Amino acid sequence: MSQYSSQPLVALRTEVALEAREPASAGPSLLRFWQALQQLQRVGASGLAERAAELRRTCQQACELHGIDVELVGTLPPGPAVIVANHLGYIDPVVLCSLIPCSPIAKSEIRSWPLVGEPLRRMNVSFVRRGSPQSGARVLKQCLRTLRSGVSVLNFPEGTTSRGGLLPFQLGAFWLARKSGLPIVPIGMEFQTPDMCWVDAEGFLPHYGRIVWGKLRGKRREVRVCVGEPIDPELFQSEIASSVAARSAIAQLRRPYAAVEPQQR
Repeated sequence: MSQYSSQPLVALRTEVALEAREPASAGPSLLRFWQALQQLQRVGASGLAERAAELRRTCQQACELHGIDVELVGTLPPGPAVIVANHLGYIDPVVLCSLIPCSPIAKSEIRSWPLVGEPLRRMNVSFVRRGSPQSGARVLKQCLRTLRSGVSVLNFPEGTTSRGGLLPFQLGAFWLARKSGLPIVPIGMEFQTPDMCWVDAEGFLPHYGRIVWGKLRGKRREVRVCVGEPIDPELFQSEIASSVAARSAIAQLRRPYAAVEPQQR
């Protein structure tokens, strides 16, 4: 089966469970999560494609360990692309990287997070310091090299998270598409419940604690991923024009769960 092929929800859960499954002697979820973190410290793939594949396996494990089920609607890109999606929380990149071997762009604060920051850097996650033109330019050059090596780049052009509303788009990802000539793939993300969203105003540890506590009580959470048709950047005269097209596509792709009422924050 192709690593990019579209799969139904049941198949996704089976694949993730099989790849994340520990030996029969493995302990409960917290122990398995600790074992996964220990494994994360040992990552060291060399090539960009190998790092993207390693990140995908790690994110598949994270989804299963945290009880996240993924519903995929649409077809994943068959080759390298600039992937753009709306941003609801830290679960977004974990879910998307579990589906697509890619190099995500993340805020620089994550690099300093204990246990995960340095391994993520080694798996070719690009860390950008918000508000810094120099950092932004460096990351764009790094991502352009990644795309030209045949690995997709994942970006959340809103630049921050929201509780459902679609914020204005930044243009870096659309410059990458125009410069590389690769398609823009729009993706609409939806969480099953609003409490899965995480915005910067909320502390990470209390939010993460709710997710883990729910998993320990046997609760599973659903994320819906709706993939749109690729957008050819050469059809547009500017990055602004292609960003407007991508934003419109994402707005149309989103299929909220009944419990979620979009609102900006």
